[in-house]
Amino acid sequence: MIVQTKELSRDGEVTLSRRAQGQGILRRVTVSFALSIFAAALGSAQASHAQKQSGGEGFYPAWAAQARYLQPLMVVDTDSALGRRNLQPKSITLKDMARMHGHLCDGLVTSWVQLSVALHELFPDGVVDRTDVRVVSRNCPCCVDAGAWMTGARINQGTLMLDNSVGVGFIVQRISTGQAVQVSQRPGFYLAAVAELEQSIRNLCARGEAVAPEEIDLFEQGADAYSRKLLNTPPEQAVVVELLADYHFPGRSQNPIAPRSDTINRDAPRTVPQPAATQQR
Repeated sequence: MIVQTKELSRDGEVTLSRRAQGQGILRRVTVSFALSIFAAALGSAQASHAQKQSGGEGFYPAWAAQARYLQPLMVVDTDSALGRRNLQPKSITLKDMARMHGHLCDGLVTSWVQLSVALHELFPDGVVDRTDVRVVSRNCPCCVDAGAWMTGARINQGTLMLDNSVGVGFIVQRISTGQAVQVSQRPGFYLAAVAELEQSIRNLCARGEAVAPEEIDLFEQGADAYSRKLLNTPPEQAVVVELLADYHFPGRSQNPIAPRSDTINRDAPRTVPQPAATQQR
């Protein structure tokens, strides 16, 4: 089954100009996304900043909590280390996962939406048996954490394999039935200009060059705007689902090791100074 999606409008534009370090040339990075989303993101900037100061809960913004299509996931596990399958399901949420992962970001939101779609396809009664799932994910911090936490798959148990060829998506299989699905992002849903800005920042870090705080801010604004759009879009309009007939789960990971990529700007300065206790996210 292939789920078709709609194209996003692109009538809003923000331009960031940055002079390359040690060179006399001006580099311009233009980020385009839906005007309504960008306006909303700017309108909530002060509220988001204030929210990050709140005791222990500021990592999760109100726009995520209020998202139209964000629903908890119902799961069952086992009662104990030697226990039987749960008699009653429990709910897990994107907020729970963000707390475990360390932050809410576009990669975590994408993983939540894609894996939710895949798991509902495999467990149509709405309750996911996390003892009966295995997953193939690309090797990135958000995807691997989501793949393990949402599904119960584990690298050390051979039920979570890492293979970058799956791209921005996952292969999810129900062990007991062999049914497997591949979920991926609808081409064009994540704006290319935001991805280009992210890659530009990563390239600067790889070369040991300074990244302007404004560039990090602009990327985060674009990524948050995308996340808001995704959580307020019907999942079937954002995710492509393909049923995989006679799928054979791989016996080993193709890309088992990768450096952690979400801490490369940990000590970068901020455009708005914050108290030391909340300096790092």
